[in-house]
Amino acid sequence: MNLDYLHTLVSVIEHGSLSAAARAKRISQPAVTKQIQRMESELGLTLLVRGPKRQAELTPAGERVLAFARETLSRYEELERELGVLKAVGQGTLVLAASTIPGEYVLPALLAAFREEYPRIRVEMSVSDTADVATKLLEDEADVGMIGSRPRRPGLRLERLVGDEVILAVPPGHAMAERTSVGIDNLRNQRLILREQGSGTRRSVEEALVPSGTTLSQEDAALILGSSQAVLQAVEQGLGIGFLSARAAEAALADGRVVRVSLEGIDLRRDLYLAYVPERLGDPLVGRFLKFARERFAE
Repeated sequence: MNLDYLHTLVSVIEHGSLSAAARAKRISQPAVTKQIQRMESELGLTLLVRGPKRQAELTPAGERVLAFARETLSRYEELERELGVLKAVGQGTLVLAASTIPGEYVLPALLAAFREEYPRIRVEMSVSDTADVATKLLEDEADVGMIGSRPRRPGLRLERLVGDEVILAVPPGHAMAERTSVGIDNLRNQRLILREQGSGTRRSVEEALVPSGTTLSQEDAALILGSSQAVLQAVEQGLGIGFLSARAAEAALADGRVVRVSLEGIDLRRDLYLAYVPERLGDPLVGRFLKFARERFAE
C-alpha cells in the first residue's frame, strides 16, 4: 500500500476534512479525494463518509486502516532514523576501555557480534582496572567503558548491563574445600590473594564485607596480583585463597582445579556496568554501540 496514501488518510482525520488535509499537505482537494478513493478501490471497502458538518468520519473499516496507517508510518519513521544512524556510523573508530572481567569474558563475544553488523567500524579496546577505565573516560581517552564496580567519579554515567558474582576460590586440598560455606571469621590467618587497589572485583568484595565490619587491608594479603587469571593461577598452585569472578573461575571449577566456598551472610553478587560521559551521547558511534549492547543483554 502506498505510504503517501496512508499519510493522507491520517492527515484527513487529524485535520477533520479533506479540504483541511489538502491545505496541510499543500496539494489540491481533488488530489486528496483521489488518493482516498484509490485506497478504497484497492481494499474494496469505504473508509470515509461525510458527517453532518461535512467533516470526514471513519467507517469501521476506516478505523482499522487508520490504526494500521499510524503504526506503519511510525515504524517507517523509526526505520528512517535507524538507517540515518547506520549511514552516520558506517565507518570510524570506537575506543573502548574495560576492566578485567568484562574485558576478558563479556566484551569479546559482544564485539564479535558488533563487528559482524558493522564491519567498517574499527574497535580499539584496552583492558585495565576499573579506576583506570574511569580515568580514561573522563580524560576523553576512551568513548565507552565497561566496569565491574561503581567508581566514585563525578561525571560518569553508569548503566547496569549484566550480572556477575565474585566467589572465594580455594585449592582442592585446603581445609575449607571440604565445606560449602564458612563464616567470615574463617578468613583470619589465611593467606589471602587479592587484586590490586582500583580493581572492580576487589572493590565489590570490600563493599560486600562492610555490613559484617570486616575490612581487607594490604597487611591481610599474602599476594596482590594484577589480574583475575593471576589470582586463579596462584590459588591453583596452593599459594593461598582468593576472590575472583565466577566467570574467570568457570573452567577451573568444572575441572576441579579450585573449589568454590561461600561466605555465610555475605552476598558477593554484583553488576557489570556500561560507563560513559553523557556529553558523548551525541556521537553516533557511541550511541549505536550503547544501543547495540543494551539490546544484546536485554532481560
